[in-house]
Amino acid sequence: MSEVETSERSMSITDRLNDPQTKAMLHRLLDKAEQLDQMLEVAGEIPNLIAIATDVFDEMAQKAKEDGIDLQARAGQLLALFKKATEPQNIKALSTLVDHLPQLEKAAEMSEELPNLVAIATDVFDEWAADLKKQDINLEQSLRNGIQAALYLGGQIRREELDRLGYLLKSDVLSEFSVETVSLAGSALSSCRQGSCEHPVPKRLGLFGLLGASQDPSTQRALAFAVQFGKCFGSLLEERHPNSPSNPSNKA
Repeated sequence: MSEVETSERSMSITDRLNDPQTKAMLHRLLDKAEQLDQMLEVAGEIPNLIAIATDVFDEMAQKAKEDGIDLQARAGQLLALFKKATEPQNIKALSTLVDHLPQLEKAAEMSEELPNLVAIATDVFDEWAADLKKQDINLEQSLRNGIQAALYLGGQIRREELDRLGYLLKSDVLSEFSVETVSLAGSALSSCRQGSCEHPVPKRLGLFGLLGASQDPSTQRALAFAVQFGKCFGSLLEERHPNSPSNPSNKA
């Protein structure tokens, strides 16, 4: 190589070093020199780190082997599971599951409170059973009798009769006042039987006796009740059966 070519090559390198872009790049390299030195030191420790990691893995593998765990088989199963999990339909299902995670979290919180709720329900049931026992009510026998009665009635009652029974329950026949009135009538019938029918010779009552009995305040009260009942019953008949022949408005 001639001196001219060497001079031109030297000048070319000098020109490149004096180039502003080259200077800027060299400045950046110098600024990063400390970090590069640390990276080189870490790279020098990589073989030692790999050796340590290998020793740790070998120790874990030996411990797993002693416990009867086949890591290779487990790895194969994990790979198969990953393959199934990454299938399109499974990914779609997992995505739906992730969308419902807030609801699942609430369900998990409720499941944690379930033992407390069960304990509270058990205490309430025990207290209720104790109250029934104080009233001489055998809970187990009562439940058996109730189930037996329900099954018996279910086998004896037809659908039409069941519908009529439902209509009866919805009507006013079993209202508080109706039941009270029927109870009073039953008590009066019982008292009347004890006061008249049980005598050797039942008492007779004529027209004058009836007129005299009408002066009794209790009899007057009963007659007033009968008259009021007649008015109410007639009004309901007129309202419910307006086309009945017994309706006075139809006769007119």
